[in-house]
Amino acid sequence: MRCVMCKSAYLHVPFCKDICAYCDFTRCRYHAGLAEKWLKAIEKEIKQKLKGVTLDTFYIGGGTPSALTYHQLSRLLVMLKPYTRTCEEFTMEANVDSLDIEKIQLCKENYINRISLGVQSLQPELLKMIKRNHNKEDILRCIKELHSIGIDNISIDLIYGLPNQTMQMWKDDLKDIVEHFDIQHISLYALTIEEHSEFGRLHIKNIDEDIEADMYEYAVAYLKQNGFEHYEISNFAKAGKYSKHNMAYWDYDDFIGIGMGASGKQQHQRYDNTKNMQTYFEKGASPTIIQLNKSDEMFENIMMSLRTKKGLNIHQFEKRYEISFLKQYHKELKPLLDQHLLEHSDGYIHATEQGMEILNEILLKFLPDE
Repeated sequence: MRCVMCKSAYLHVPFCKDICAYCDFTRCRYHAGLAEKWLKAIEKEIKQKLKGVTLDTFYIGGGTPSALTYHQLSRLLVMLKPYTRTCEEFTMEANVDSLDIEKIQLCKENYINRISLGVQSLQPELLKMIKRNHNKEDILRCIKELHSIGIDNISIDLIYGLPNQTMQMWKDDLKDIVEHFDIQHISLYALTIEEHSEFGRLHIKNIDEDIEADMYEYAVAYLKQNGFEHYEISNFAKAGKYSKHNMAYWDYDDFIGIGMGASGKQQHQRYDNTKNMQTYFEKGASPTIIQLNKSDEMFENIMMSLRTKKGLNIHQFEKRYEISFLKQYHKELKPLLDQHLLEHSDGYIHATEQGMEILNEILLKFLPDE
């Protein structure tokens, strides 16, 4: 399944040194033998899916890509080199405890120009609870080393709504990050307790939803005051430092998914690669393919685009689906525009700040009839 027109690709590394308590992604504890088998399998899929493709963005996620040894990571990056040399943005996710100066140098030598660090919290008791093996000093060291090697585009992930997390803890973390962390991008994620995560198995409950909402609203206001643009519902960037790869998702462009547990979208189909490691070793990606009809695609396009500050490009939507957006959705749009939850300006429909707070409710209005 090759997508010559795709400009973005995602590769999933399933290995982690330790399994975080909240995580339900496709992942397993790092094992050297399994990693060697995985490298052989992923090489076949890379050649199959990327032959003849010219990419603008590439993203290695996980799992924890930096959990691979230096030599294993080197093999992976060398495999990708023919396809990533053209990329404007090449991101790799990493954990602070497995990204040393040698691996940073390796990343730099192999075109990686953006690193996303899984920080999650600066609070020692919360880090221990979620099974993260780093502290604030480790993060600062890692950021300093990244800059020293010349990788200056650095993002961090933070989680809010963790059990026992107070508003004061959240405020302290954000203040510390703004004042001391030389980073360009922050992604904020509300804790979701997944059934098959450790939190799910232990029947851990979410904190009060009003406190969680207060944490989000505080972060939005505080980060804006301190030079970060709120360009997508969960993402904040300094000038010119949007995630170009993620913008391709939010613009509803087609993209390639590589590796067990990866997903992709092309030519009116979405596919999910197998999550079973043995199946992946023996049969390759073995994707489950979901056929998308026109109404599915229009809804997903609206859903993804309204997550962003710029919103939905009406001309692009009409060209893609050969319909008049304003006529097609007149009934849904009118009350939302009248209530100032959505705005129509400069050829875009976008959510207001008030609308962003209840975006899920707004999106339900556009859900196609069964």
